[in-house]
Amino acid sequence: MKTLVLGIGNPIMSDDGVGFHVAQALAGKIKDENIDVEDISTSGLNLLEIIIEYDKVVIIDAVMRGEKVGKIYKLYPEDFSETVHLTGSMHEVNLPTVIKIGNELMPEKMPKEIVIYAIEVKTVDVFSEEMTKEVEKTVPLVVDRVLDEIK
Repeated sequence: MKTLVLGIGNPIMSDDGVGFHVAQALAGKIKDENIDVEDISTSGLNLLEIIIEYDKVVIIDAVMRGEKVGKIYKLYPEDFSETVHLTGSMHEVNLPTVIKIGNELMPEKMPKEIVIYAIEVKTVDVFSEEMTKEVEKTVPLVVDRVLDEIK
């Protein structure tokens, strides 16, 4: 099974970089030639060209749902059925919309399984390479969960 572990986030925007930092930590721990680990700071339809042709994709990203900072959610694309929508720009479509578009346009190339680990963050609009302490503490926990996920 060809698997992609994908950390999404901007490492110079404080907590938004959590996906990036988790991917960086995982890169040194995963030695399986069938598992790729990448970190990206792109979004929108650009994600499609990254995730196609994989059997399974594990995505790590920041989320702000108003819950306790540092909370870890394990989600699936179907959990986002109410958030699928187009915005004013195709470069700004959200992850659920990207997955829906991919499944409609090229279902044979899309991953059969997509798992999303979302970490509740405090801030995504502060320029800093440092994450808040609550979010920083979750990085090893998410690393362990992703390692269990890809076993």
